[in-house]
Amino acid sequence: MPHVRDIFFDEFYAELERVAASIARDEEDVETPPALREEARRRWRPYVPDPEDRGGVLISVDGGVQVSNFAYGGFVAAGRACAVVCWPGRDRAIEKRVKIYVEEVYDERDRGFIPGYVRMISEYDVARAAAERVLGEGAQPLVLLDGSLYFSRFPYAIREYQHHPELLAELFTSIAALHRLGMERGFPVVAVSKDSTVFYLYMALLKEAATRAGLGRLTEQIERATSPLDLRLKMVKWPPEDREAMRPLLEERPLCDTALIRASAKEEGYTQPLMLAPSIYFGRDDAPALYRRIKENLDAETANRVIRALQDFFSHPGVAVTYWKPTRKARPFRVDISAAALGYTEPWGRREGNMFVEWDRDLSRLEAVLNHLGYWFCNEVEYNVPLMQADMIARFDRTLYRTKYEPFIISRLKRAGLDITGRRRTLRKGG
Repeated sequence: MPHVRDIFFDEFYAELERVAASIARDEEDVETPPALREEARRRWRPYVPDPEDRGGVLISVDGGVQVSNFAYGGFVAAGRACAVVCWPGRDRAIEKRVKIYVEEVYDERDRGFIPGYVRMISEYDVARAAAERVLGEGAQPLVLLDGSLYFSRFPYAIREYQHHPELLAELFTSIAALHRLGMERGFPVVAVSKDSTVFYLYMALLKEAATRAGLGRLTEQIERATSPLDLRLKMVKWPPEDREAMRPLLEERPLCDTALIRASAKEEGYTQPLMLAPSIYFGRDDAPALYRRIKENLDAETANRVIRALQDFFSHPGVAVTYWKPTRKARPFRVDISAAALGYTEPWGRREGNMFVEWDRDLSRLEAVLNHLGYWFCNEVEYNVPLMQADMIARFDRTLYRTKYEPFIISRLKRAGLDITGRRRTLRKGG
């Protein structure tokens, strides 16, 4: 009934005014210099990208995923990804991949996690295929994904391995295969994010600031916190004198890494790369606890397959993160780069904490990546033309999925003998 008056509009408008007024008050102190500004400046290198000094063939990768939920736990996730290969002086080539996962899913958390795994598998597989294609023609690729290379929410819950072990094994294998190819053939694997809200750099700088302030005794507690919000919760149990000593180093309102750099660095450049440790921690003298739980809860054959994939994943050198400003007025971008591209070859599983890459290490390959990104930079919305093209091609519109893909999936799975019954809510809506 489109012509029925919205009886909530007056209340909505009044609430909007209240929220807007509150935001306006909170933003009055936005220009206050951040407590860690000087620490951030110490880790900043001015750099103007040189569009003419960029080597390699750019491969831009993006993907999309859609899901179907059926009665009795029936679940389908369909992911697709494409890689746009930008050869200098040639027409662009496209590599495509599709990944379909069918299973009974009864845990709502799994319904949230599985689609992301399916999408990542299709993206890493298509990136590796495109890189092999470029290498086969005698050129060096630069693989660029949209988002992050870092597995921030590592799947550690044993229920995930009990429910979809093969999917996780395929995921770890796909990620490791691309990184290994990059390490063996000498090309970087990179990801760019324009909306990152993590605190990796912030917490590393906070630890350094505490040491400079003579509070080295607190660095172990800082290392155990994932963010300033987490640290404040832990500080409640600290002695009062330690809380007071730490307070001047913390923002009243937390600043994520990109916000800290935006407030601290005014010129073009990038931060000293920060090597990231895996987001799951290992025992020093024993097999990882996760491996033990997998062996205890899965049959021997499946457990061995999953553990081999995990070991493969942790055998590559990992990733580093830097924050980059392409122009003076641009907001910072988060750029993840494979550690192998910075000259690190030791297995990622041995790294127990985040650490800065030495300034005297050769960072020419990182700067070549920034030259590429600078060449394609338009503005904060169209920040990379090839990535936008990959996004437009791979984007999986819900309407397209429901009208074109899902009917084929349902028909084929029925013919395969699967009981496909729509959920009542879907049936009420007429499909």
